[in-house]
Amino acid sequence: MNLLAGLEKFGIKSEGELDITKEEKKKKAKAAPAKKAAPKPRTESDYLLEKEHTCPVCDAKFKTLLVKTGRAKRIGQEFDLRPRHEGIDTVKYDVIACPECGYAAMTKTFEPLSNTQIKWIREQVGANFQPDNKEDRTTYTYEEAIDRYKLALVSAMVKRVKLSEKAFICLKISWLRRAQYKEMPEVSKEDLAAKSAVREEMLGFYKQAYEGFTQAMSKETPPFYGMDSNTLEFMIANMAIYFKDYDTALKLVSRLITSPNTAPRVKDKCLHLKEQIVAAKKKQDAAAKKAGETPTT
Repeated sequence: MNLLAGLEKFGIKSEGELDITKEEKKKKAKAAPAKKAAPKPRTESDYLLEKEHTCPVCDAKFKTLLVKTGRAKRIGQEFDLRPRHEGIDTVKYDVIACPECGYAAMTKTFEPLSNTQIKWIREQVGANFQPDNKEDRTTYTYEEAIDRYKLALVSAMVKRVKLSEKAFICLKISWLRRAQYKEMPEVSKEDLAAKSAVREEMLGFYKQAYEGFTQAMSKETPPFYGMDSNTLEFMIANMAIYFKDYDTALKLVSRLITSPNTAPRVKDKCLHLKEQIVAAKKKQDAAAKKAGETPTT
């Protein structure tokens, strides 16, 4: 119904239905906030920044990738204290490596160096190093990260650092190989062969770390590359379980349980771990007895 009918005599057209709230509706529509677009998922490079360094060996200036402080959200840890973060494997980014002379180290031990250490690095690393001419990277692949850690391990041995530092580098290489192993496909024979090689290297470096930390515990004084005695013993106990060295694992967790310096939260973990060790050791001894071997004591 045309409620304004009759205005034609005044020359005013009045076609259509009357709606006195029409202008208010338009204003409201304009004022309504636009729908926010869904946030883009973060990529690995979003967690990283470039930081410039000066090499203490050759004075070259270069940039390396580091994880932005507070950006990566920690979501837990694995049995041997390997940290896990959301969206990024932060372990890949804990080495600073000079692309000119080959000197490399984990972030907190990159410098300072003594004059003698600089001399050793120049003679035993820099003299034969061939620079990597790849373009600037926005992230590191597992292979690239592992190469950097291996350079750090070589430099650590040349610098004659403490055993605990060398063991920690080996541990981190094994962590990276373990993560890489989990991501590798198993489609072809070539895939399986490549995956087998990665696992073999992971086990090799893990064994080096285990033996290195075990010796460091008796030869060095805490902290062990930033770890206190309880943290190191708990980690070694878990590594011992991995290698089915249940006697060592049981000895370590028992000491942690009875120590007044062990935090209650760690004691709870050790009590649970002790149950697993005892059960696993019983199975191991039963299998040894069945095979005619002497059970462990």
